[in-house]
Amino acid sequence: MSTIAGYELTVVGGALACGLVLAFLYDLFRIKRRFVRTSVVFIHIEDILFWVIAAIVVFLASYVISSGETRFYFFTGLCAGAFLYFALLSRIVSWTLTEIIRAVLWPFRQILRLLAPVFRALLRQVRKGLGRIRNRVALKAYHIRVDIRRLRNAMTKK
Repeated sequence: MSTIAGYELTVVGGALACGLVLAFLYDLFRIKRRFVRTSVVFIHIEDILFWVIAAIVVFLASYVISSGETRFYFFTGLCAGAFLYFALLSRIVSWTLTEIIRAVLWPFRQILRLLAPVFRALLRQVRKGLGRIRNRVALKAYHIRVDIRRLRNAMTKK
């Protein structure tokens, strides 16, 4: 095998690995969307963030693997790596990571489920106390306004 063909195979292999990494990163974004509801605006922001990260990763991979030379076979390797990941590994990795995250979050969800009535009662008491304070402040402000009017009327009388 000539050195040129070996170099090109190394570049394609590195591009395959880079495509796998990018597809895995996209899977991480998809898994995050399963657990955290986001609005459409934030989904677009996340997509832009993914593409910025992907561009940086591709640039760095191209720079490290082939000294910045991007040939057609480099992009073919990227696409092939992403396709291989989505065809062979995506379901397994997504399911595994989803189950791991669910297992890690399960105790916290149970604790929050048990503490939710306590927090609701505490929040109700705080709201009630703040309502009383607001009413007292409003009443005091009313009395101050009445006193100012009385004082003004007393000063204007002759």
